[in-house]
Amino acid sequence: MDSNKKSFMGKALFIVALAYLSYNIYQAIITTVFVSHFPLIVTQLPHFISSSQPTLQITLFFLQELLGSIGIYLRLAGGIFALYAAVLFMRKDERYLEKFGRVLLFESLYFALLIPAGINHIVGSTITHSELLNVYTGASFLLQAALIFPPLFMLSRKLKKPQDVPSILKWAGIAAPLYVFGLWVKHGLMWVYALSPLGTGQAGLIDAVGSADSLLTLLVAAIVATAAWLIFRRKKKLDIRLAGTALILVGVYFVVYAVVSVWVPIYLAFLPLTEFWMITLPIIGIAILLNQSLVPSD
Repeated sequence: MDSNKKSFMGKALFIVALAYLSYNIYQAIITTVFVSHFPLIVTQLPHFISSSQPTLQITLFFLQELLGSIGIYLRLAGGIFALYAAVLFMRKDERYLEKFGRVLLFESLYFALLIPAGINHIVGSTITHSELLNVYTGASFLLQAALIFPPLFMLSRKLKKPQDVPSILKWAGIAAPLYVFGLWVKHGLMWVYALSPLGTGQAGLIDAVGSADSLLTLLVAAIVATAAWLIFRRKKKLDIRLAGTALILVGVYFVVYAVVSVWVPIYLAFLPLTEFWMITLPIIGIAILLNQSLVPSD
């Protein structure tokens, strides 16, 4: 039975890793097209914005796009390592933890490289008149970087010594809820500055479901993940049920978002800006619930 359950866990990890890689390939293609036109965009930028400090604004925009593009390509590399780690796990090769550590390293750096975008939006919104710049977006980028980068980076370093299970679980317990809180910030603020103003009243009940989903689902998932961490700290034992439930809830957010987007056009328009690959996370959540005896707890 344990063999069958572990096989299901391996397949679940492979599906999620494949979704993550596919998502990052899509983002990298879009970024490559943008980068190929970047010189023209920069030269035309002064014609589309009205800034009291145009040199500063162009510099901030350049740093945002340059470092953000690097982050996208780093994440693509992380996607490749994620698929490799999943394959190693299925082959019972213990190197999968080391490769997964690289995934987390690239993921953490991706979020760190959002800081220039956050600065551009916050500073730019005060010196430039443009619908492309707003404080909410800037706050979202900065909060995501602050919540996700430090603990995820530390966890990636701890995975270089996979035998140190207590330390790994400690930082996983810190990083997981903060990562989900970061996702809630991203998607919650996206609802505030984009989905709510343009989507309200378009589809009645469906729009209300989308609003509740944007504001509550990821928040509840983050609270559940935090509860799992607090229990681990007190009892030195990971509550697998809470960990699996948190992953399922994260995926549920994207399932509901996808359903709402069928009826509310603005949700569909912003779908590429979501972490849509996470719609596959319930598969891992279910696998974890079925594999409680196979997941290290202390």
